[in-house]
Amino acid sequence: MEKQRQELGRKKVKNTKAYNLFKRLIEFKTETLRFMSDFTIPFDNNGSERDIRMAKLKRKISGCFRSADGGAFFARIRSYLSSARKQGMDIYQSLLRAVQNYSNMPLLGAE
Repeated sequence: MEKQRQELGRKKVKNTKAYNLFKRLIEFKTETLRFMSDFTIPFDNNGSERDIRMAKLKRKISGCFRSADGGAFFARIRSYLSSARKQGMDIYQSLLRAVQNYSNMPLLGAE
């Protein structure tokens, strides 16, 4: 690394992506391995990836949302449906309840 630093004439050499990942995994070892001691935490992040897939697909098909408000509404509705699904609620009933009871009151788990 010292030789590379001298060749480039810099004080610091840019780290590789692999090294930066390794450094973060060491630094956040407890958080990274928490799924081994707390069985409510999933091993992977497939749920999170699944949640953003629809927004990515919408962006790919139509190019973008027509307004920032439209994107915000889309994200809010998708977030609500994702939370309902994760809590084991029926999606249709959750949507129906949201439309009938439209206010700032919490709808999930409020029974």
